[in-house]
Amino acid sequence: MLKGKRVFVSGGTGHLGSEICRTCHEHGAEVVFSFHRNEESARKLQDRLAGSRSIRMDLRNVKSIEASIGKLYDEVGVIHVLVNNAAISQIMPLPLIEEEDVDQIMDINIKGTLFVTKNVVKGMIRDKTGAIVNIGSIAGTRMLDVPVTYAMTKAAINGFTFALAGELKRFGIRVNSVVPGLLDGGVGQGVPEALRKDFIDHCAAGRAGRAGEVAELICFLASDRASYITGQNISVDGGI
Repeated sequence: MLKGKRVFVSGGTGHLGSEICRTCHEHGAEVVFSFHRNEESARKLQDRLAGSRSIRMDLRNVKSIEASIGKLYDEVGVIHVLVNNAAISQIMPLPLIEEEDVDQIMDINIKGTLFVTKNVVKGMIRDKTGAIVNIGSIAGTRMLDVPVTYAMTKAAINGFTFALAGELKRFGIRVNSVVPGLLDGGVGQGVPEALRKDFIDHCAAGRAGRAGEVAELICFLASDRASYITGQNISVDGGI
């Protein structure tokens, strides 16, 4: 499905990110992923995925983003697919949130995503082709007991997807987002048992999702099979 495609995944060492990398590789893509601090996990993932490569990148630092992606383009020449996966969450009630907490999550989840996209998309515009898949969250689309700052940034991904799809359509670049519900592992591990049970009770599938199920949809949207799909925020939430 992705044979001959070079896919860049931001935040490739986490639970969902590593599964996205693995699934893209399984579908024939050449995978490049970014990491920030977890060099050991990046090395292990790169060892598992033959022909993949990793780059260190700090999403809070625009100059780091520009330098890392500029160097990547110098080395590989073309990026066919961008998956904006890197993000953080904060388990903190609103009355306790400080300005630096807001700055951190905004810098990574929104500002970092925007500048990664800006620097990758320059090459896509040059080549008049490309696909971008943003990773949203059900936290940005439903009334749930989740951290306010995380929900705020994930809701922003929806608007970012719509606007970017409109701006890039004249260059033949498609933009979509995938909106996962509760997943086993990753951020889902921190969900209190009562909230997990409530989600599953109201979920048509009757269970939490798996990272691989989300990754399969991402690969489809990244592929030429989805050539008539753009500007969509597609939920993978088991039917909430």
